[in-house]
Amino acid sequence: MDKSTDERSGKEMTADLITGCLAGAQFAFRCDAPDLCDYTRIHLAPSASDQTSAPAVTAMLRWHDGQPPANRAALSSELSGLQRLDRDIYASNDRLWWFRVDDLRDLHLRFAWADNGLKVEGDFYYRLGNTRASDRIRRVRQWRRRRALRQRRFSTLLYYLVYYPCWWWLEQMQDLHPIHAAGVDTGDGVVLLAGASGVGKSTLAVALAGLPGAALLSDSFVLHHGTKVFGVREPVLLDDWSVRWLGAQARDLRRIDGRFCLDREGYHPPSAGIADGGEAALLVFPRRAPFAFVRPLSATEACQRLSAVDLIVNDLRRYWAFAAVLEHVAPGGLVAQRERHLAQLTAAVPCYEVGVTAEMTSTAAAQSIVQLMRAQPPRAAGAHL
Repeated sequence: MDKSTDERSGKEMTADLITGCLAGAQFAFRCDAPDLCDYTRIHLAPSASDQTSAPAVTAMLRWHDGQPPANRAALSSELSGLQRLDRDIYASNDRLWWFRVDDLRDLHLRFAWADNGLKVEGDFYYRLGNTRASDRIRRVRQWRRRRALRQRRFSTLLYYLVYYPCWWWLEQMQDLHPIHAAGVDTGDGVVLLAGASGVGKSTLAVALAGLPGAALLSDSFVLHHGTKVFGVREPVLLDDWSVRWLGAQARDLRRIDGRFCLDREGYHPPSAGIADGGEAALLVFPRRAPFAFVRPLSATEACQRLSAVDLIVNDLRRYWAFAAVLEHVAPGGLVAQRERHLAQLTAAVPCYEVGVTAEMTSTAAAQSIVQLMRAQPPRAAGAHL
C-alpha cells in the first residue's frame, strides 16, 4: 500500500503500487480501487518485478463512482493556460489533457513527458446512467451484478494506463512497434501467428509452445523491430472448445479466476515455458477452415494484410489513437516507422496462410507449422498439409 498526493486537490490518497517490466519498459502503476488492483496483479503477474530504477512509465488511476464533472475548467487552473487542439484535447509543449478518451467517454487522462519518462494520470467516472437519477436506479436494479459490471471496465483501463503508455515509450525510445500476433519461440526461430480475433491464434500458439524446446512469447501482441520480436505478456484466453482441442498441452496452464471477454477463461503459462523474444523465422495467418491448406503469400500481400488486421483489432486501433494524441507533445513519426518495419518483417521471412481443421489434433497442427518453417519452400503454388 502506498500513499501519494493528488496533485489537483493536494489531498493524500491511498493507492496500491504495482511495478513491473514490459519488454524492457519499467512501469509503476498506482490505483485507489482495490478490486482493480487485484485484477491488475493477476493480469500482470508474468511481468511483475521489483522497481530497481526510475520507471519509464508512471501511471495513476483514480476511480470515481458517479457522473464526470460538467465544467472542465473547474478541474484545474492549468487548463486555461493550454492550447485547445481538439474538442477534447488540450496541450502545451510537454503536457496534455485528454477528455472523453476515444470510445471510453468516462476516462480522462493527463500526460507529462520529460527526461525520457512518461507520466500518466487518469480519472475514471464509473456510471450506469447518463444522469444521477438514472445511475442510481440502474445500480439498484443491477446490484447482484455489480462486481461483474465493474470488472468489464478493468481490461480497457489497464490498457490505457499500463500497456499503451509502455508501448508508446518503446516505440518512441527503442523503435519497437506492436502488432496483433501471437509469438512462439520454437528453438529454430520465432513463429508469428497473425490475424484478427477468433481465428485460433491463441489456441495454436499454446499448441506450438507445447512442443519440445518451444516457449511462448505472447498470445495476442508482440513488439517488433523488423524481424526482432519481443513478447507482450498477458493471460492466454481460451474458450472451452480450445481447451478440449489442446488436451494434454493445456494441462500445464495455470487458470485465473473469473471469465474474460467472449466468455473465455484466462490462463498463465508456466514460467519455464515463457520466452522474452527472438528472431522471427515464419509469419503465418491461421484460418479455421473446413479443409487443411497452405497458401504462400507475397511479402507485399502479407504486409498489407498485417497492416489491415492491426486496424481491425479494437485494442490496437485504440492504441493508434492514443499514440496519435501523444504526437502533440512528442512528435515521432510513428505511423511511417510502423509501416517501414512491417515491410522489413514480411520481406525477410516466409509468409503463409494456413487452414487448420477441427479434425486435426493440436500436436499435428503445431508440427505441420514447424515443418513449414524448417523447410522454407519457395513462395510458389500452394500445397496441402
